[in-house]
Amino acid sequence: MKTISKFLALLAGVACLMSCNKEDKKPDNGPIDLEQHYEMVYMLGGAPGHWDSLDPLPMNTTDDPDVFEYEIDLIRNTENKLVKFTVNIGEWQVTDYLVPVSVEEGQAYCYLKEGVNELKMCSEKNGNLEDHFFGIAEGQSGTYRLRVNPIKLTLEATKLASLPDKEVIEWVEGTIYMVGDATPAGWDINNPTPMVANGNIHTFEGVLNVGEMKFPTKFAWDSPTYMPTENGTVINKSGIADTSVSLMPEGNPDNKWKVEEKGNYKLTLDTEAMTLNVEWLGDAE
Repeated sequence: MKTISKFLALLAGVACLMSCNKEDKKPDNGPIDLEQHYEMVYMLGGAPGHWDSLDPLPMNTTDDPDVFEYEIDLIRNTENKLVKFTVNIGEWQVTDYLVPVSVEEGQAYCYLKEGVNELKMCSEKNGNLEDHFFGIAEGQSGTYRLRVNPIKLTLEATKLASLPDKEVIEWVEGTIYMVGDATPAGWDINNPTPMVANGNIHTFEGVLNVGEMKFPTKFAWDSPTYMPTENGTVINKSGIADTSVSLMPEGNPDNKWKVEEKGNYKLTLDTEAMTLNVEWLGDAE
């Protein structure tokens, strides 16, 4: 009899425990949202003029917390690496990039199309880094509104105005080029200002702005480049402070001439004597 009583008491305890657990059970509110959201999307490339992943250009936020937008001039050039995106700031090997899902055959860019373009995220730390960009097809240069959604991995492009394509020059072996904010080309390494070659003598006549310049031999920052022997060598109405020139095989150290006065100049680079002579021709209009 005692055994039966103990058994019944045990059953009652189990029933009570199950009842308590049932009452304490919290309601099911559905799956937890683990979706990643981003505070900002940034731009890199030739159009924003920012190449360093430690210093990208931020886009603008919108009413949609997952959409970021920016209005920017996209002008076709030789390299055509106009824009790609990041979702964070950091050293290149730890930065997460948003790039086109595919590129043109043999190129490092995909032609941007009006409407929705697909993106993919890549990074060195994940082993899938691709140094790809959006570029512009011939005749499609213009001002665009770009809207990036890093969650849906989309880039929506709207053309707001047309702009002329930049005149694209072809690289010519033996030609020396000018690049820098003192030159007509600015810092566009893909479309630098050519000098006129006559044997070992290379000349330029035209307007120089206040700023810096150097003379690469190819459309690449790491190409053999003619530079002043001393960084910051001054050019002004009086000529040049030091005519000596050095040829840096890989473009480093990054020495540059410094133009202090805007005006018309004649530059004469002698690649045999390794000198640069400067003649002031008058004020610029």
